[in-house]
Amino acid sequence: MNGYLDSQIHAFAIHLIEREAEVRPRKNNRSPVEHEKFLLSTGWLCKKLLAVHAAHKGASTRISRDKNRYKAGRYVPEGVSYTVAIEGVLDLMEILGYVQMTNRGHYSRETGEGDQTRYRPTDAFLKYFEVVSSILPKQLVGHEDTDPIVLQKKIKRKVTDSDGVVITIPEKKKLPYEDTPQIISWRDNLTIINDCIKHHWADLYLTDEHWTVLNTQLLKDKDHDYSPIQLHRATLRRIFNSISFDEGGRFYGAWWHNIPSAYRAFITIDGKFTDEFDYGRIHPTILYADKGIVLEEDAYDIGIGEEHRDIVKQSFNAMVQAKSKLTTPPKKVDWQSTGRTWKELRQLILDKHEPIKDSFFCGAGNKLQFRDSLLAEQIMLRFAKQDIPVLPVHDSFIIIRGLYSELVNVMHEEFEKMFHVPINIDDSAKVTPVSFPPEEVDVDWIISETDKHGSWTDRNPL
Repeated sequence: MNGYLDSQIHAFAIHLIEREAEVRPRKNNRSPVEHEKFLLSTGWLCKKLLAVHAAHKGASTRISRDKNRYKAGRYVPEGVSYTVAIEGVLDLMEILGYVQMTNRGHYSRETGEGDQTRYRPTDAFLKYFEVVSSILPKQLVGHEDTDPIVLQKKIKRKVTDSDGVVITIPEKKKLPYEDTPQIISWRDNLTIINDCIKHHWADLYLTDEHWTVLNTQLLKDKDHDYSPIQLHRATLRRIFNSISFDEGGRFYGAWWHNIPSAYRAFITIDGKFTDEFDYGRIHPTILYADKGIVLEEDAYDIGIGEEHRDIVKQSFNAMVQAKSKLTTPPKKVDWQSTGRTWKELRQLILDKHEPIKDSFFCGAGNKLQFRDSLLAEQIMLRFAKQDIPVLPVHDSFIIIRGLYSELVNVMHEEFEKMFHVPINIDDSAKVTPVSFPPEEVDVDWIISETDKHGSWTDRNPL
């Protein structure tokens, strides 16, 4: 199937070269190397456009026009460069009417915020491809993959605003790095994990109608990148936040990271429903383990009511992340709703966690993420070596239903192996709410359910 799609893309690339002479004549023929890069860039662009169309008809995909993003390196796909992919292929496709720009890229020097240019495929483009949109994502898994070990830092850049005032804005930037034996080991392990995921198929059990409604909502939602769910994005990358590679390191990049959390209950793997193991107090558990103590209680119960638990958790994390005493309240934490002053709330947390009081206000948050990422790596690796996919979501894991208890056992074993004390785990599985047939099997009901989930059924045949 992939071979047939690739042959269609190759034919389209040759068609572009032939049409180029009509609208944008070249002085010289492309060299064999340039020709190969043109083919590779066409493939990269075509698959991006087909993928977003398969996700939601009329949706657009981001395609950066920033030359700096195409500098050769570990973060750029093979054969893709600004000169060939953007000026050579994309601009030609726009001239010929095969893509339409839906949003011009912009960047604010005053805020450091912006967006890449977005394009969507036109009907003229889609006519060149005989594809079944519902199953196309399965053919495109991994096509955007680059190096899965990413070094990305927040840097502060000084700019001059419209009033002539110099201000500092934060900016995320991917940085080059040299491989070490440890980095190579992390990459090898992640390759095993990603290969396992690619051998299987993760999906979202929604009716065709609900799929359309959800994606329509996501296209309007900044928190979800104004993008539809693209099921082909099923591989993981690790993002580290320091050049010493001891901060961050969590797993990102898969489609299930970019859906509203409530919808994770509808994730299926190979057509089977799943359970989610969510251990929501991993960081305090690690901090207590460093003291040789098993955390037996809820770290976020400080006696002010269950309704304020999330606020306490956010405050705890802010206090661990902070590099000073945090005498002023952290932003984006609704501490006022607790009915306490910030000083009172902070002290209640410190009193609750007297054994680890020296772990607060020392900027340890990203280092804790690094340590929980090492734990996550070992858990997923154990299962991947048995050809069992486990999908990570920060400090939780999604696994095929029926394997939940095995996941808990592995969590116990790997935590104690890494931190040298046992872990106390509450049974916090999130059970997928699904509809069931009537007590007596009704063939008409089965057929109607299959029809409602037509696209899911196409991707997950019995």
